Amino acid sequence: MRFNTNCRFWRGDKPCPENRPCEGCQAFQPLGPRILLIKLGARGDVLRTTPLVAGLRKKYPDAHITWLTSPEAATLLHGLPGLDGLRVWNSHSLVELQARQFEQVICLDKEPWATGLAELVSAPRKTGWGLAPDGTGTTRALNPEAEYSLALGVDDDLKFRQNQKTYPEIIFEAIGLKYAGEPFQFILHEGDREAARKFFQAHGVSADQPILGLFTGCGPAFERKRWTEEGFARLARRAQKELGARVLLLGGAPEQVINDRIQALAGVKLLDTRGEHTLREFGGFLESCRAVVTGDTLALHMAIALKRPVVSLFGPTCSQEIELFGLGEKITTKLACSPCYRRTCDLHPSCMESISLDEVWEALLRVWGPPA
Repeated sequence: MRFNTNCRFWRGDKPCPENRPCEGCQAFQPLGPRILLIKLGARGDVLRTTPLVAGLRKKYPDAHITWLTSPEAATLLHGLPGLDGLRVWNSHSLVELQARQFEQVICLDKEPWATGLAELVSAPRKTGWGLAPDGTGTTRALNPEAEYSLALGVDDDLKFRQNQKTYPEIIFEAIGLKYAGEPFQFILHEGDREAARKFFQAHGVSADQPILGLFTGCGPAFERKRWTEEGFARLARRAQKELGARVLLLGGAPEQVINDRIQALAGVKLLDTRGEHTLREFGGFLESCRAVVTGDTLALHMAIALKRPVVSLFGPTCSQEIELFGLGEKITTKLACSPCYRRTCDLHPSCMESISLDEVWEALLRVWGPPA
């Protein structure tokens, strides 16, 4: 029996979706160039990298694209259009990938375990970042186009002052593609929305009530990205009074203490998810919001992917790298020392403390739109 092992549907250990013999199969689709994309984390950056799949598919329509990512980020990529294979970083996937042959390897992580794998996997073309060949374990650009993105990581003046390119523009350029506005992609399934539906039903929120989502935290790496609890509390109180909005405090377990304090400061009853949902269920809550207010966080990128209007607040990080796709507004601190990417700061008011309620409120009114 002859097998079409170079068919897109061939799996080797199970029948193909057509469940037909290979010989004479009319559904046969030969594999095009095999491309391996290595992007492990952080989760927000993984989500911001999703436009690359559409860009690669546009240039190589018949390509077979495999994405290697971290276990924490993999859930964001389930059902991603144009992606043929998803691998999670573990010993099994590392053995498999090193045994395969690719036409192109793309590495968009600078950690040595990622760049080292990019050097080990067999492919005639490699783009992005790899390990320097001098044995030092340092990062190198695998192609000339990736040198700019590498420089952004080591030249603060270039990153903080000179650069005006967004993250999608930077990564497209790094692998030699032209960015054409491809959006973020995060595909929700009906089951992901069920937790939000039950929550709103249990709390008496009708379908015609507008919901304002407030993501009050940030990742542990840069806690200075978080706006003030007093600011969120006053915003929530004003939105309920003047917009008739139901205000939803978003976040996971790390934000629960913060949200409890905001609830106490607000003096009005707010909705609180209590951080008891999966990341995909969290997406269901975001999708239910008429608008979302957040710092530079994963919630921001998820809201954009779900086409929710956002008000995004920036202090220590680079607002110019964030692409909103016309879905909202950025409020950037006016302190001259920002951005800085510092994890600690003794300045008071800090960059995020200097963002006023009035600034956020006026931006929210613009993205909120007229009454339904």
